[in-house]
Amino acid sequence: MKKELTRRDFMKGAAGVAAGAAALGVLGACSQPADGTTQAASQTAAQAGSSADEMLDEAPSSGYSWEKAPEPIPDSEIKETVEADIVIVGAGIAGVTAALRASELGAEVAVVEKASFPSSRGGHYAAYQSKAMTKANMTNDSKDEIAADWLRMCGNRCDQKLIYLFLDRSSEVMDWLDDMSGDALNIIPIQTHYVGKTYYEHIGTHVIRGSFDDNENNISAPVFFMWKKAEENGVVFHFDSAAEQLVKDGEKVSAVIVKDADGYKKYVGKKAIILATGDISGDDEMLKAYGGELGLLAEARAYTPYGMNTGDGHKMGMWAGGHMEMGPFPTMIHLIRYCSLCFGFLHVNAKGRRFMNEDTWIQAKSIQILKQAGGNEYAYSIFDSNWKKDVAEQIPLAGGQFWDNMSRLADEEWTPDSAEKIIEGALENGNAFKADSLEELAELMDVDKDDFLAAVENYNNMYDQGEDTEFHKRAELLSPIKEGPFYALKFGPSLLVVPGGLEINEKLQVVDDDREPIPGLYAIGNVSGGRYGVDYPVTINGNSHGSAMTWGYVAAENILNA
Repeated sequence: MKKELTRRDFMKGAAGVAAGAAALGVLGACSQPADGTTQAASQTAAQAGSSADEMLDEAPSSGYSWEKAPEPIPDSEIKETVEADIVIVGAGIAGVTAALRASELGAEVAVVEKASFPSSRGGHYAAYQSKAMTKANMTNDSKDEIAADWLRMCGNRCDQKLIYLFLDRSSEVMDWLDDMSGDALNIIPIQTHYVGKTYYEHIGTHVIRGSFDDNENNISAPVFFMWKKAEENGVVFHFDSAAEQLVKDGEKVSAVIVKDADGYKKYVGKKAIILATGDISGDDEMLKAYGGELGLLAEARAYTPYGMNTGDGHKMGMWAGGHMEMGPFPTMIHLIRYCSLCFGFLHVNAKGRRFMNEDTWIQAKSIQILKQAGGNEYAYSIFDSNWKKDVAEQIPLAGGQFWDNMSRLADEEWTPDSAEKIIEGALENGNAFKADSLEELAELMDVDKDDFLAAVENYNNMYDQGEDTEFHKRAELLSPIKEGPFYALKFGPSLLVVPGGLEINEKLQVVDDDREPIPGLYAIGNVSGGRYGVDYPVTINGNSHGSAMTWGYVAAENILNA
């Protein structure tokens, strides 16, 4: 029988452990992952350890492994003590932003990171209304309208103050980076967003481009730039350094103990410790406890570097007296497996049957695929030789990621060039099929031919009648599948991150069971909670990246202005 762990149940256990611990343990600190919406399909191979069924059936009879803090590391094993105003645990987008902003304000900053270099991925960064948007004649909807949509998509389970923190400060952060980087970074607002009737997305997505000769590890341009700029400002980054324990001085979190190749070192944060350690998607046990079944069903996981995102900061914060936000955590699941296109054409499952209204957003499509019994890893998008004309007509009515071009600029019309290249590549690597007849296409797809032909015939009949009587897709988005050659694009979901975590207040401080701030302890990025709930909302594409940058920037200011 599956054991359900509620937040209140865990809080009781965590509080008991924390009360008796003088030094507080963590298994290792990791990097802050981000949205990842443009990650190549080749990076999304299945990386889950146990199968979803095994994980869902197993439940620990003696509780979860993090319910008891490890023994304190004795002072006799500490080789060196390093002091700084602020110690940041994790060198992802949130941590690097915090380091740069704090150093700009005159703070002495140390960053510890268990990987060998900063972590970053994905290509979309959201801001409410940047100067780059204004220059491109892009004007967003009101903050209140966006906040209402954000809350609705999250089941009203997120912290409204945090939504407005993003809406109020994100443009300032984007403009700060824009001004600081000069010609080194090109910050470009894009047009790609979904414009459905019942669900829609707002503008505010940016791509940030830049080329650096010494960027050997393909770190995303903004993270690489901020990392190097922070080093110029005197920030010291300690890589290959895994945090293993937090230390409290009375009620205040005052230090973190880190292990590197030389042994244990103690990093004292005279003003604060910031957790920027990423999400839980690399820890099956935590996924089971907090991520819900979806996190385990999406066995392909796309976070990088693999092995980093194991919920270390979450555990550290709980041992320090904090607690997780109300679960289950939302899952960020995007259609980046196989072919990175699906458009809004007829979708059939692995058996060749239509299974959903295709006029929806990427998270909904991912979840519907995961719900398909016996074939929940992929689906097919079916269309004919007129696809270019059909997509051009549909983009102004729907669009969005994996339908539109992923980085279509504000003043650009949709063209098929990018899609043609993706389809050609997918045909070459077996993630798409092309045939002169529907019967031949069914054979290439390895689906039930009768079911597939019936699905296409029914779809064509509904197009002729001008009404989708099966799933009620908007009639203007129906398109015929009648003129060969015919195509099938294989696409599927991959888990990017599980963006939920420690409950924080609007100052980004980790709070205790009484919702009082724990002195000296902050959490930013995906180790922090409150941004989302139930589902990851692409209210503005790239808001996970955008809020990670904003949280890092604001946390640095809050600490130094306290």
